[in-house]
Amino acid sequence: MNGIVNRLTAIFICIHHALNPTPHTHLGETVAYSIKNCCKSTFKKFPRTSFVLLAVAIAVIIKVVPVAGQYLSPSLLQQPEPTPVYPHVQSTVPELVRKRVVDLTASEKAAFVNAVNTLHKTIPEGSNLSIYEQFVLQHVLTMGFGHGLETSGPQKVNPAHGRAAFLPWHRQFLREFERTLQTIDPVVTVPYWDWTDPKALDVILQDNFLGSNGQGVVIEVPGLGTFEGGPVVTGALADWTLNEALHFEMYTGKPLGDRLIRFVAVPPFNQYPLPKADTEKLFSIDHYEAFNALLEGAEKLNDRGRFVEDWSLHAYIHTLIGGAEVDTAHSKNGVPKELRALGTMDSIPCSPYDPIFWLLHANVDRLWAEWQDQGHTGQTFFPVRGNPFGHNLSDPMFPWDGGVSKPGNLGPGNLLAWLSAIATDQVITPADVLDFRSLGYNYDTTRLAADQ
Repeated sequence: MNGIVNRLTAIFICIHHALNPTPHTHLGETVAYSIKNCCKSTFKKFPRTSFVLLAVAIAVIIKVVPVAGQYLSPSLLQQPEPTPVYPHVQSTVPELVRKRVVDLTASEKAAFVNAVNTLHKTIPEGSNLSIYEQFVLQHVLTMGFGHGLETSGPQKVNPAHGRAAFLPWHRQFLREFERTLQTIDPVVTVPYWDWTDPKALDVILQDNFLGSNGQGVVIEVPGLGTFEGGPVVTGALADWTLNEALHFEMYTGKPLGDRLIRFVAVPPFNQYPLPKADTEKLFSIDHYEAFNALLEGAEKLNDRGRFVEDWSLHAYIHTLIGGAEVDTAHSKNGVPKELRALGTMDSIPCSPYDPIFWLLHANVDRLWAEWQDQGHTGQTFFPVRGNPFGHNLSDPMFPWDGGVSKPGNLGPGNLLAWLSAIATDQVITPADVLDFRSLGYNYDTTRLAADQ
């Protein structure tokens, strides 16, 4: 009996992956590269009974397993709205202001690049990962929860993506990175990339800042021509050597190589800037979980008020920089099916390896901060209960959970051997980061609002 249960469980995992395609898998429920090997090994081990069990599993899963992206209730927007709460802007915490990337001076750009490069080159005693790579490792390991991986502790789903803690997890991650930069230069802040600004992308890709598009690899997009990308070979990041155990393609698990890779603006992800209306619509949403999901960009509201597949805002920018090979012939709700990530930023686990990641997430955090200032301040606007562990108001978020949860391994190497490099006794919950001003920073946009 146990053998049949084990076989059925393995098949459930395989089919669950198959029923949860991109872009949602792309956004962080991703260890999809294990699907092929999982199914292959299952049928190899149990050739006589597997096909019967497969039919049973399909029938049950279609009945009871929600399709990816449907974790939000269709009736969410019909729930009673919390009473608007506006911030008390007085704070005794010293404040640094995050600026638009287009407003940075030459010296501010140089200081940011210098601090990032220093973290990338600095390897703490007793480690073989640089300080910068330890941040990459944190992000990669969030993908090690769920999908049949061997984990321990209460954390069972991705703590950083696809659910309510997407915004607070990345706020803590970003602030921790910024504080580490400030050990190199105390006045450095992470600038934000306003993706509605037509000038911002050119500023970011200058050789005197974060470097250009990749070069040397030409791909063909059917019906649209050829496009170039590949390793970044000019600018301040051209000499970076990446650890291939951390730098891997998210669907196959194969190494992406030891160079930063970009395929900027490869169709169908070549629209830039993003329409201002798409961002402004976020501020008509009063429910946190809806706002969070729409900003993450794997879902949108259709004409019937239901959440359906999408590839927009935060998700779109990841792919605008990294590039993706997609199948447009099998799109769903107009969203193409992703076949593989081409570059570093689009392979979500290792995307912080590209420093553009931090500018993208500073903008995500800025939009949340502005939304909070517009009557959505405080704990009223975050779910107290009802979500998986890690996604409720007072749940510790891995890796700032005091060590209570351990992820499974993923990628081409043994990442768990490095788990001690990011271990911390610090315990951080979503409640701890709701007040961004108390964390010691502000934005040029929220600062103006605070002074009124």
